[in-house]
Amino acid sequence: MNRRDFLTTSAAATALATAATASARAEKRVKVLIPTTPSDELADLKAVAPGAELVQCGGEDEAIAQAADADASYGFISAKVIRAGKSLRWVQQASAGVEGLMEIPELVESNIILTNMQWVYGPEIADQAIGYLLAFTRSLTHFVRIQPGQDWSSRPPGIVLDELMGKTLLVVGLGGIGSEIARRAAAFGMRVLATDPKVLERPLFVEELHKPDRFESLLPRADVVASAVPLTRVSHKLIGAKQFALMKPGVIVINVSRGKVIDTDALIGALDRKQVAAAGLDVTDPEPLPKGHPLWSRNVIITPHSAGQSPGGFRRRHEVFRENLRRFAAGELLLNIVDKSVGY
Repeated sequence: MNRRDFLTTSAAATALATAATASARAEKRVKVLIPTTPSDELADLKAVAPGAELVQCGGEDEAIAQAADADASYGFISAKVIRAGKSLRWVQQASAGVEGLMEIPELVESNIILTNMQWVYGPEIADQAIGYLLAFTRSLTHFVRIQPGQDWSSRPPGIVLDELMGKTLLVVGLGGIGSEIARRAAAFGMRVLATDPKVLERPLFVEELHKPDRFESLLPRADVVASAVPLTRVSHKLIGAKQFALMKPGVIVINVSRGKVIDTDALIGALDRKQVAAAGLDVTDPEPLPKGHPLWSRNVIITPHSAGQSPGGFRRRHEVFRENLRRFAAGELLLNIVDKSVGY
């Protein structure tokens, strides 16, 4: 099954659907904890699930106080909320990443269904990834920097003016974000290689799709390596000194997933050796990146974990929760169910 298919036929999901259907037949009013919500969005939620009791909470303390008889919680997912929520059957994460939630045994070891916002933030994050790439290949940061001096110098020494056409991009993780990066790169004429453990069907804009065990063998072929993998035990420091050594000299590295996917010290060393020509980082390890950190003074574009912010992303997030709320109230299978055994 392709990961693009939101539905899952897992035993846990089936159990949820069965329980919810039985609940609906008994005309039980489901109670769902939600953050304080704008009136128009709240009306939208009530319209799709008129039988649900939507309890707005201004913070975790309020959510804990309301959790005892709650059936679901959106955004309020902590050990304290889970312990208090004896009747919880579903929790909705407001982000795509769930690595922090995997440290809550009360959630991981329970039958509570966890859903996330996979695919929601893909377009804007992919735009930013391509933005890094264009900035490096066209030296845009240099020209922006010298513009106040009104210096008409088309190509000073050392300035890179290159094209994306014909270059090879390796996308590590072909999920919601990775797929959008690959789609855009292909439109620029790049050859796209990708690895993913779950995607079985190769999209037309990807030239080669491989399982993660081929990751290292693909590195020498890539002009650009883009990380879009979730942070799990397997992906922690997935890209370190060994992997940088396998890359082409002058490769560009992009990380829009999680900072801990890349070994920061190894990245700094690769930048200093010119093995890595440049890096575009929306995420770092540590994060926030402290003042005085060596990455600030390397050929790196650093943004403060802001790639996932856009009006479109906020709209899609609301739409996913709205649809999941409708499904939960109707006893249907949910979108974006997380496999808690692997962490995504």
